[in-house]
Amino acid sequence: MSIIENFSIGVKNKSKKIGIGLGESEFHNKKILYAAIKFITQYPSNIVYFFGKKEFTDPISVNSSYLKHKDNIKLVDSEEPVKLIFAYLDNNTVDAIVRGGISSSKFLPLVKTKFNIPVINRLSLLETNAGYQFFYGPVGIDECNDLDSKMNFIETSINQLNSLDITPKVSVLSGGRISDIGRDERVDSTINQAKKIVKNIKGIFPSVAIEHNEILIEQAIENNVNLIVAPDGISGNLIYRTLVHLGGGKAYGAIYMGLDKVIIDTSRVGDLSEYQGALLLALSLSE
Repeated sequence: MSIIENFSIGVKNKSKKIGIGLGESEFHNKKILYAAIKFITQYPSNIVYFFGKKEFTDPISVNSSYLKHKDNIKLVDSEEPVKLIFAYLDNNTVDAIVRGGISSSKFLPLVKTKFNIPVINRLSLLETNAGYQFFYGPVGIDECNDLDSKMNFIETSINQLNSLDITPKVSVLSGGRISDIGRDERVDSTINQAKKIVKNIKGIFPSVAIEHNEILIEQAIENNVNLIVAPDGISGNLIYRTLVHLGGGKAYGAIYMGLDKVIIDTSRVGDLSEYQGALLLALSLSE
């Protein structure tokens, strides 16, 4: 059974209110709408709040599909929808929020400010074109670019998976094979760092299965790992984009870890399945 299927089974009787941001693209906002409709059709006791400027909520307000489901989809107009969606989360009007179409340059700084955190750790749920699902990170270009931040990310990810009753099986990637040592100084550094990370994590979590799969991400999938860690934020973002946008894979949103509220990230140009998966993640993580 896949990770998404497990989440789906676990939320059958839950009833929550989830906020999601609209962007400035009518095309992508329609995808958010249809994802929300699929979500509430499957989980009809939930309500989804759409946050956006009036010029972007108005087209949805007259959409025939929205009108059939308006009891479960609430439109919230605001000139500052990013601030308002966080205000709704702060006062518990919604139980969780999904970034949706909101720009990351506006959304991420507010996450840091609201929760007084210097570093953001996002854990993505991805799927290969063959249907294999796994958690993955880092996905932000400025994330996990040194040993300490990567160790923090992996420790937080292991704790997150444990909280979801998923037994972590971790693969740490590097920039080359061990046999490549000596070819390039930067590659050597990523290999040595990965080896150190594996040793450190085994010391902190003796029972966790973790291995260094070198640059062989395909081997990690063959070994049925459920958490893959890229060498750094830039390579992580490239792997994500290649899989999801070019390789026929899927994304189901990313968990903002280590917060006392549930926030799920998405690409603002994501597929319908990503928005639908993010809503499911939000529902699943909500208490």
